[in-house]
Amino acid sequence: MVRLADDKLNRARENLKKVEELAKAERNFAAYDLALDIQPALPGDETLKRIMPTISDTLTVGSEPSGARVYLRRFDPDKQGVSPDRTMIGETPISQLSIARGQYILQIEKDGYALFERTISGTIPRIGGSFIETPPLEIKTKLLENGRLPERMVYVPEGEYNLVNWSRPTETKVQLDGFFIDKYEVTNAEYKEFITAGGYVKVEYWPVSVNKNGKVIPMSEAISDFKDKTGLPGPRGWTNQNYPDGSGDQPVTDINWYEAAAYTVFRGKKLPTVFQWEKAARDGSFDPRFNAMPWGFIRQGETTNNRANFRGTGTLPVAANEFGMSPYGAYNMAGNVSEWNLNESPDGFVTSGGAWNDLVYSFGDYGEYPGLYTSNRIGFRCALNTSEAKGDQGAQKLPPAETPEYAASSDADFKVWLTHYEYDKKPLNPFVTEAVETEAWIRERIIFNGDGGEQAIGYLYLPKNFARPLQIIHYVPPGDVVRGNRSLPDSIEMFAAPFVKSGRAVFGVVLKGYVERPFVSNYTPPEPASVEFRRQMTNWITDLRRGADYLETRDDLDKNKLGFLGISNGANLGLVLTAIETRYKSLGFVSAGLERAFRQRIAETNPINFASEIRTRKLFINGRYDETFPYNTDAKPLFVLLRDPKKVVIYDGGHIPTAEFYVPVLNAWFDETLGAIK
Repeated sequence: MVRLADDKLNRARENLKKVEELAKAERNFAAYDLALDIQPALPGDETLKRIMPTISDTLTVGSEPSGARVYLRRFDPDKQGVSPDRTMIGETPISQLSIARGQYILQIEKDGYALFERTISGTIPRIGGSFIETPPLEIKTKLLENGRLPERMVYVPEGEYNLVNWSRPTETKVQLDGFFIDKYEVTNAEYKEFITAGGYVKVEYWPVSVNKNGKVIPMSEAISDFKDKTGLPGPRGWTNQNYPDGSGDQPVTDINWYEAAAYTVFRGKKLPTVFQWEKAARDGSFDPRFNAMPWGFIRQGETTNNRANFRGTGTLPVAANEFGMSPYGAYNMAGNVSEWNLNESPDGFVTSGGAWNDLVYSFGDYGEYPGLYTSNRIGFRCALNTSEAKGDQGAQKLPPAETPEYAASSDADFKVWLTHYEYDKKPLNPFVTEAVETEAWIRERIIFNGDGGEQAIGYLYLPKNFARPLQIIHYVPPGDVVRGNRSLPDSIEMFAAPFVKSGRAVFGVVLKGYVERPFVSNYTPPEPASVEFRRQMTNWITDLRRGADYLETRDDLDKNKLGFLGISNGANLGLVLTAIETRYKSLGFVSAGLERAFRQRIAETNPINFASEIRTRKLFINGRYDETFPYNTDAKPLFVLLRDPKKVVIYDGGHIPTAEFYVPVLNAWFDETLGAIK
């Protein structure tokens, strides 16, 4: 018996090492399950005590009425999705039940009542390697009797609500009554029912008038333009009043706000106000350090695949991404299609949520589009107020935003700011660690000495079948790379691959904080007005310039034909970089803007101060309806501040243009400024 006990203890100690390894790799489900197995053999073990809070959480669940069955389904990243099996964990009330940290779908069932389900997340947010303490999970809900919950809708309870999204258009607080909202976006098949029922000819579904280019016209006149490809009433992308084959369960798009509003009247519902939509989508969840999504916070390096459709390849069925449901059980409130809201704005009507071709952080932005605007990236869902609802539920017209004016910097100030970006051109000691060949290019991963002698990482894409030396595009990515939601190579291949295929080399530098170069374990984001923020900015700028130094060492690259391309956050970082670095012969900025938060930055890091000092030829491509950097408040003031030579191209779309638009425009620009590729 002693021998058996010793063997059991030894196995437990060996497994404790595995628990530590699993916990360090953040494979919490496996670590927690193994820890439970060995706990009886290691009572009071200090190592296990230290590990358990990082891999376990407590869950409290209450329901009205009580006595409801509670089930959990795990989201297993190793299996690329949600486990098909659910486990009953008890009946309500459940108090401080220990569970593994991770992502779950929680379901509450009681006979005679509608199913309640939502996602919950026990993942600990972190910055670099530092974990942020979070409160225990506590879920309380009021169950609705069968028959009270409308089909394909979810219930959102009453309460005061103020907007928390990044680009919130108002700070107003609104008292919301309980309401219902569609569980899914309105599908093509559902919209077809509206058409078949005479939706475009029954005047009772339509408002009396339409605002067209600032002029009010009768609906009877406006509706004559709401036609499909064959001239029949219907979404612009349909043919003969039929949606594309196989897309019946995908969200309807290519319809304007008035068509969406008419459909809601047909269903006896309405469009959600911006307050209703956001509460249903995120329930006030916000932290300026992290991306808050419907299911919880995204950590660095964490993908949104299988949870939200930001894949850039078109819409998915509305019931896809089960694990991306909101705190009240609504699907695809992040990504897939941006959704029309009820509220009127100074420039039209509000949209929410981001679309399939947007970046992940677009979930936190609001758009403003003319009511007659249509796109294959905008759809909608319906809301329904209860009979007890009072007031307009936040349907007021939203106020206009401030349009700032900025003065150009003085040359004297600029010379002082430049001193902070001086660096010694010490040996780079570069070496290629990997070369990956595809049909179109060879991708080299390069290590070189960056700022302070720390090893930096570069990715160089060399096109095949084009004569050397090659022109070079120095690429700086959008904010999803900065936030760790996408790697630099993935971003280059998503946005810059066409330029490689056109015959130019594309180069990017992995900056400190990207997925491959995470911040140190005790990292805390510096305040924008601090000297530490300046150190971070000078580190990034220096590594980018050291990357340009490396390009000059290559015989297969033409150092005299170096161009810059920045997108969104990369474009805004480029406003500082390209004012300092004069080796670029051509500049391309996509979706840049002088956001309000820049005003809080220390002077020598503020893009507002550097924009007027950019002297190289520059092209700016911006969306007229950019959700992240709105045209009137962020983009237009930038264009005014820029000195010549400059070229501005505006497209009728949102934050990120389609490749069909920006690729030919940029290729023509680089042909003009760097020389055509032969």
